[in-house]
Amino acid sequence: MDMSVDIDRAAGKGGGSSPLNWLRGVVAEIVPPGIALIVILVGWEAVVRLANVPIYLLPAPSAMFVKFLAIHNSLLQDAGVTLLEALVGLAIGSTVGVALGTLVARSVFMERLVYPVAVTIRATPFIAIAPLFILWFGFTLMPKALVAALACFFPMLSNSIVGLRSVDATALEFFQSVRASPRQVFWRLRVPTALPYLFASLRLCVSMSLIGAVVGELVGARAGLGFIIDDAAQNLLTPTIFSAVALLTLMGVVLSELVVLVESRVLFWHESQRQRT
Repeated sequence: MDMSVDIDRAAGKGGGSSPLNWLRGVVAEIVPPGIALIVILVGWEAVVRLANVPIYLLPAPSAMFVKFLAIHNSLLQDAGVTLLEALVGLAIGSTVGVALGTLVARSVFMERLVYPVAVTIRATPFIAIAPLFILWFGFTLMPKALVAALACFFPMLSNSIVGLRSVDATALEFFQSVRASPRQVFWRLRVPTALPYLFASLRLCVSMSLIGAVVGELVGARAGLGFIIDDAAQNLLTPTIFSAVALLTLMGVVLSELVVLVESRVLFWHESQRQRT
């Protein structure tokens, strides 16, 4: 009886999946950046108040918080518009990028056909293309979503190509030795190999999609955080600008953490996740 109790205690102490260890891991992830953020905000507040910096140049964090409380309903509605545009663009850009990346990875002809066009798109500034989308589609969701899709397209394309081609030669020889079909090689070998590359690209594309959506809103929009920032800048409403930017930053952090969470569940078998635990 005593031996079983000792074994259970040892398992609870060393088990990495216990609720207590999970809570410790969450605290270890949140506390250090939280402390750093508090120090920055306190220092910011002190500098602005001691130096009497005008609010139209640099508002104190307390002023931004008061402004956010005053207009939070409007800001949250516009944040929802920007988020929807970014997510639609992320879905479009990721789907097209992975689909073309799959074709390019399997065909040299497709690589010569698609890759130069993709590089040209990547080299073109988004802000130069956004007015054309506004002209073609009007002040709707689609122009901003397309700008966000362009921002996500090339990272997903290039990472899917690299991932699908980064198959271990020994593993490929084994699949060929057991006469696996091309379909089996693709789904059971190439796709699992490419998943870490795709998630790495997705973490980048989450932020890029928000940037693309805001760029589209700055060019022409009737709602969204980009529209709020542009309107506030014209009227020297600096606290409103900072509030919108802080909300954008929070959205980016939350979306990135969601991608990391999904990645940890899908790639629990990969070495990169074992090193995190």
